[in-house]
Amino acid sequence: MSNESILFAPAAIGPLTLRNRTIRAAAFESMCPGNAPSEMLYNYHKSVAAGGIGMTTLAYAAVTQSGLSFERQLWMRPDIIPGVRKITDAIH
Repeated sequence: MSNESILFAPAAIGPLTLRNRTIRAAAFESMCPGNAPSEMLYNYHKSVAAGGIGMTTLAYAAVTQSGLSFERQLWMRPDIIPGVRKITDAIH
């Protein structure tokens, strides 16, 4: 029996392979002034990825403006795609 934990072994989710099985759960960051990604949100998730997490998630994203629950919450809409893409490119 091996003493090595599978926690740090790569894992596949569909076509995506994670470097390990650690996942940063969604938690409200409050880093989206104007309901858009900010440099602070970018830096936060980039540092989480650099720290070795297998996957991180952007939290509390509303798909409609009426679905916003908090100030500084992410609101998914076409004009924020470049900011979200910047984050995903950095963490990949």
